[in-house]
Amino acid sequence: MSKLPPLLGRLLCWLGFHDFLVIDRTFGFGAGGEVEKVECRRCGVTLTRQV
Repeated sequence: MSKLPPLLGRLLCWLGFHDFLVIDRTFGFGAGGEVEKVECRRCGVTLTRQV
């Protein structure tokens, strides 16, 4: 991704357009499946999502 001015990047994060980086990935069998822990490079918010 191209380098954005910090203010524009924060505005995009506030609107919900994050720049995620995968931190941790857990594999499993059955209903659990695969779980990723991701962090936004701009604002630092961390989320866990099921893939």
